[in-house]
Order: sequence, then C-alpha cells, then structure tokens
Amino acid sequence: MMSLGALIVVVAFAVTLLIGVVHYTGGSRGRSGRDHGEVILEFARAYPGEAIRAVTITKDGNASFLRLADGKTGFLQSMGRHQVARLILRGDVGVQPIDDQPGLRIEFHESTLKGGDYIFESAEDAAEVSLWLCGSFALASADFDDPEGGQNA
Repeated sequence: MMSLGALIVVVAFAVTLLIGVVHYTGGSRGRSGRDHGEVILEFARAYPGEAIRAVTITKDGNASFLRLADGKTGFLQSMGRHQVARLILRGDVGVQPIDDQPGLRIEFHESTLKGGDYIFESAEDAAEVSLWLCGSFALASADFDDPEGGQNA
C-alpha cells in the first residue's frame, strides 16, 4: 500500500507535468494570443523594409494579412510554434468568398503554401483583404450574375 506522502508527491508531479504539457503545446493561450502589434513586429522581422498600413487578423488568430504601402500584401500564418511570413503580389492568389461566413477561400499560385479558408470577424474585413489581394472586391452574388440586376422588367 502506498503511503499518503508518496501519493501526494505522485499527484503533484502528475499535475505539474500536465500543466507543463498544456503550456508548451500552446493549449494555455487564448485565441492565438496575437494582437496587431505582435503581428507587425513578427512581419517586420522577416521583411524589415516594408511599410505596413493596416493589419487584419483572422477570427481564430492563426493568420494575418497586412496591407503594405507599395500595393503588396503581407501574410503571416502560425504553423505550430513557428510563423511563416510571405509577400503576396496582386494576382499571386485565387480568391473566392465563402458562403454563409465572412471569409475567403484563398489559393496560392506558385507557392509552397497550401492556402485554405480564412474566416474573419466581419464581412467588411474579408472584403478589405480581398481588395488588397486582388485589386478589386471578390464578391459573388446573384445580382452580379444577372445582367438585369436581379430585377425582372
């Protein structure tokens, strides 16, 4: 039979180990822990010569899009404990809106990045990022498909 003192030591060690594992795997961070300032610092570390005008972070905090002064778009994505920073020129990506969510489906042309679905806090954020990436808003609506503007005469 195990003594009470030994049981307390084993339980304390197990709890400490569990807390350490959760902390080091990133499970203790709320959202992603990223704010605009941190995104700017991380991106500036990778591209120190780029002037940043605006930052939009995805809802889950795992990706950030940065409007740069010269018409390019910066991209910063979390991959585990690491960050991937890229410069995106207009036309380097394919962009489609996501139905029923304020997000964009982005496909990176000629890149090692897979792309995927990026959900934002609002439709305005998604439209703004779409504008940065494509030079015009990426909107899908029945009104644009119908030359009459959705009105029957």
